[in-house]
Amino acid sequence: MPEIVERCLSAAPRGLCVLALDGLSYGVAEAALAHARTRPLRSTFPSTSTTAWLTAVTGAAPSRHGALGMVYRAPGTDCVTHLVSGDTYAFGPCPPSGKPLLHGGTTLFDRVVEAGGDAFVIGAELERLTGEWAAALLHGAQVVPSPATVLDSDSVAVVERTVREVEAVLRRTSEVPFLVWAYVNLDDHIHMHGYDDRLHASLRLLDSAASRWADAGWSVLAHADHGQVPVAPRAGLLDAWARLDSPAHCRMPSGGAGRVRWMYPLPGHERKLAAELGDALGDHALVLTPDDLDERGLLDATPAVRERIGAVVALATSAAFPVPDPTVAWEHGSLSDDEMLVPLAAWNAPLAQDA
Repeated sequence: MPEIVERCLSAAPRGLCVLALDGLSYGVAEAALAHARTRPLRSTFPSTSTTAWLTAVTGAAPSRHGALGMVYRAPGTDCVTHLVSGDTYAFGPCPPSGKPLLHGGTTLFDRVVEAGGDAFVIGAELERLTGEWAAALLHGAQVVPSPATVLDSDSVAVVERTVREVEAVLRRTSEVPFLVWAYVNLDDHIHMHGYDDRLHASLRLLDSAASRWADAGWSVLAHADHGQVPVAPRAGLLDAWARLDSPAHCRMPSGGAGRVRWMYPLPGHERKLAAELGDALGDHALVLTPDDLDERGLLDATPAVRERIGAVVALATSAAFPVPDPTVAWEHGSLSDDEMLVPLAAWNAPLAQDA
């Protein structure tokens, strides 16, 4: 994505707006964004926001930047950390190690500024975040403060707010084309309601706004981080996960993201725990090791990966998989096309030669 953004910005007569659509699958976007040219992109593994957005702005593979899922082992400790909230979970004391949770890198915002331009970020949800992930994601950007005091998860309200804030930035005057990168949080709505009529209405609003900006001479791109699929976690599988995710079997609580989860078995218990988990989950999951992920081309088993994820990894293969939050109706993280295939859409922007 950094190369695509740079190429489109260099050809943009007035500037480029990138709409970062959280949670939108390719099939839904292709049907709803009627005035855009749309093509599919493949998400990262895991197919989740923390991993995919950092790859999208840096171009670095997850095995390099180390932002693996939402919850993973803090290097050098026996606890896991929630990458966005900073909360830690352990079966015992967990002194900090002082090692970074992730490895940042040069962002597309850094690259625009280095070339003499301006890079603005809009996203009320992101500007409220602190910690390593938000700092790495937004490095080099000018974050435009949102006037919003209450953040509504309704997708139409999210889009209406985002459009207002984008248009306020597009009214700025500049001698050189500039970049506006706007985070559009559709994800919270989809987790609870799926791709319902309200979601489709919000996409029509986005399509209209992007078309209006394109007609005014702006170039517009939109892309997503992952899609979502319906989930219906089975009580027996939730119980089985909770039984194995305990000090009797593991060094620390499990990590992962939605439909991809991993356990940290006690030393010497890796094969035993993998066998028990495989038996418990049956056809509802694929139970693998980090080496298996590497062999399948999903995630290189680099040192950054090995020190963060568990030795026993479960990938959902059905809706019954025991996701961490059984109250949600839709989830993501695993390998289905609806999770992995995401849109790249363009209004008044070139898509030729995109990788």
